[in-house]
Amino acid sequence: MKVRLMDDSGQSLVLGAVFLSLLMGFLALAFDVSSLFHARDQMQIAADAAVAAAALDYKYGETQSAQNDATAAATQNGMLASGTATVYSTPVDGYHKSTGYTEVVVSEPYPTFFMRVFRFNSITVTAKAVAGSSLSGGCMWTLARSGTDISLSGNGGITVSNCDIYDDSAATNALTVSGNGSITAKAIGIVGGYQVSGNGGISPNPPTTGMAPAADPLSIPTPTPGTGTCTGSGCVVSNTGGTNLTKGPGTYTSISNSGNGNLTLTAGNYVITGNLTNSGNGTLTLGAGNYTIGGNFSTSGNGAVSLGAGMYIVEGNLDLEGNGNLTGSGVTFYTEGSNTVTGNGSMSLAAPTSGDYSGVLFDQASTDSQAVSITGNGGDNLEGILYAPDSPVTLRGNGSLNVSLDIISDSMTVSGNGSITMTNYAVVDNANSVLGKLVMVE
Repeated sequence: MKVRLMDDSGQSLVLGAVFLSLLMGFLALAFDVSSLFHARDQMQIAADAAVAAAALDYKYGETQSAQNDATAAATQNGMLASGTATVYSTPVDGYHKSTGYTEVVVSEPYPTFFMRVFRFNSITVTAKAVAGSSLSGGCMWTLARSGTDISLSGNGGITVSNCDIYDDSAATNALTVSGNGSITAKAIGIVGGYQVSGNGGISPNPPTTGMAPAADPLSIPTPTPGTGTCTGSGCVVSNTGGTNLTKGPGTYTSISNSGNGNLTLTAGNYVITGNLTNSGNGTLTLGAGNYTIGGNFSTSGNGAVSLGAGMYIVEGNLDLEGNGNLTGSGVTFYTEGSNTVTGNGSMSLAAPTSGDYSGVLFDQASTDSQAVSITGNGGDNLEGILYAPDSPVTLRGNGSLNVSLDIISDSMTVSGNGSITMTNYAVVDNANSVLGKLVMVE
């Protein structure tokens, strides 16, 4: 019996046609996807321009024109007439769902080419951008996500009636009040919960709970320290007697004033590889300039300390605890150790109002978790931003203390028997501070 084999040459032709169609389909998809990625990049440029325009409008109170200005900016930067730019005065998702930030979503139907074979005539391309300045209601941010972020004890209290407090801890005791003290703010937002015991109080009561964590509102550039090596005589300056001494800019191993005489450093830039100390009864006067202190900067005793305008980079600990008057205008302290500032005498410290560090009074390195402690008495004056995002901060008032501060810290403890009244520095005193500058955050 003969068996007749079927001719399969036609099947090969069919399979080849199928595989060729699939190959062409993949090539077409790759071409269209590449075009869509290019369109996505263009939409991101449009979104960035749009959010900058809208955020500026919100910053300066031009809320009615924000939508139109965002659309115009997006159009000028590549969005076609078929596209839309949607403005949200507060972001609806992401890491910056808080006041002080603006979100814009730009979308546009983008025509396809080869994918039309599969009935995809167009695909909507979307891009999002978020910008803000945090020049808003906030003046106290505690960023730790667990444990007690804000704690008040003692008989004193803190009042920040013209601004808001943000507590990022998800703990049930994220904010605690004990003793007879109270916390009063324009608004208080807490991720977790709060506890009040004793005769203490909180206002508004109840605060807002269950909020999304507030973002760190600042990004400050790290200052560049001065460098130098001192050799020969004169590297160690030690004024131990009762005479007055004056030194000029340069590099020193250490500088100390421990007698009854006055020590003056004239204006200019200094590199002190070791410690800078004032421990006697004499006055320490630092002229305007930039100071890099490789060790500790400490003051004690009864002598007054006068700080000229400039940047003070302290790679050790900052410990200003003397009984004499402590004054400085236009000063920024950048520290890599701990911070202890006590106004046993009259204390008046104010941040610069221009430049890259406009408004920054204390800037503790973001990798530094050592404690910050500020103790003030009645009549003291502090103006600026205290930025210590990874550090616990203790604010203590022994008298009626009025300060103009914005505080960003890991956590905050308020203690003492005096009342502390705090105003929003970035809004009241310096709208050009780094908290007021618009930045693209998403």
